[in-house]
Amino acid sequence: MRVPDAFLARWTRPVLIGTGLACAAALGLELAGGGRPATVLALLVAGSIAGFLAYRDVVTSISPAPLSPPAADIAPSAEPEKFLTELGPFIEALPEATLLVDSEGRVAASNREARRQLQFEALGLRLSAILRHPEILEAAHGAAVDGTTRVVEYENAAPVEEHYRVYVAPIAWGDNTAALMIFHDQTAHIVTERMRADFLANASHELKTPVTSISLLIETLGGAAREDVTARERFLGLMERQVDRMRRLIDDLLSLSKIEINEHVPPSERADLVMIAREAAETLGAVAADRSVTVRVSPESAQHLVIGDRFQLTQVAQNLIDNAIKYSPDNGEVTVEIGAAEGREAAADRAGRQWPDASRISLLTPGAPASRRFVYLRVADQGPGIPRRHLPRLSERFFR
Repeated sequence: MRVPDAFLARWTRPVLIGTGLACAAALGLELAGGGRPATVLALLVAGSIAGFLAYRDVVTSISPAPLSPPAADIAPSAEPEKFLTELGPFIEALPEATLLVDSEGRVAASNREARRQLQFEALGLRLSAILRHPEILEAAHGAAVDGTTRVVEYENAAPVEEHYRVYVAPIAWGDNTAALMIFHDQTAHIVTERMRADFLANASHELKTPVTSISLLIETLGGAAREDVTARERFLGLMERQVDRMRRLIDDLLSLSKIEINEHVPPSERADLVMIAREAAETLGAVAADRSVTVRVSPESAQHLVIGDRFQLTQVAQNLIDNAIKYSPDNGEVTVEIGAAEGREAAADRAGRQWPDASRISLLTPGAPASRRFVYLRVADQGPGIPRRHLPRLSERFFR
């Protein structure tokens, strides 16, 4: 019979100490000259018998039961409920979205940020019901069943762009293993890096044309037109217009950069779309007067509140009205209408579908429930419209 490791760990030292003390006593008597051979032998035998009896008693007490593994190899066994009670407050306090998923793929614990981000409330739901990402589901299964650790990149495009790095690791849970998932938000970093690259590309491309024009004008002024006062005045006027174009391009690029940096942050302020449209029309009053174009905004007094960035909404309204004025015939009319509609289909009808031949594109809020109440802004002019083949490209930067 193999001696259990637990027995050896507990009784080896006492037996050796007892035998050693007996031997030491015998040796001391012998050296002192007062020990008889019989006494020395008796002490040695007593120590050996004590060790044997200790061995026999322990083996007898543990031999009827199955042998257990070493105590150091046994993990503390906690019931899942107790485990959740102890770990729950810790998970809830984490600033990043955190989930605990059991071996059956069900969410056993979560924190407030995870419930907000993944839009669920009840525990016990299957992870596949709240997160449709095959690679993350596979990582959670691997951690809970096979004990593997993985890092997965996760992107959510609607309603706003979000990027996460998901850390998935196994964690002991009673007699089983669960998957601990932590979602690290990388949206700001990724968006900033992308925006920086796009800004440089856009700036170099858009500024190339006016810079080339100014260079040619300067070359002309330094040559044949140097002594021609009339030509010099005309070329200086062209240069001034090109510089003004460069200034507008730079302002547009800076505005675009600001928008893209914050596009992953949902707006929280409330703005009156009627007031925004009226202010935009008043700002463009001089432009409309030069073309003898009348701009009418309705309703005149009612409010239509929306959640959005007031500055960006003003830019949208100004761009739409400005384009309508530019492409309207002289003595034409531009109508701006703001209204509310219950549901996506009703909003699409109000926003332009009622004119089958009109050039239009739907810009309804992405990811919004179809039954939600919508507020629409419709700008109509009497110009030629936008060719249908160009409608899919209207959201491209600097497309004309």
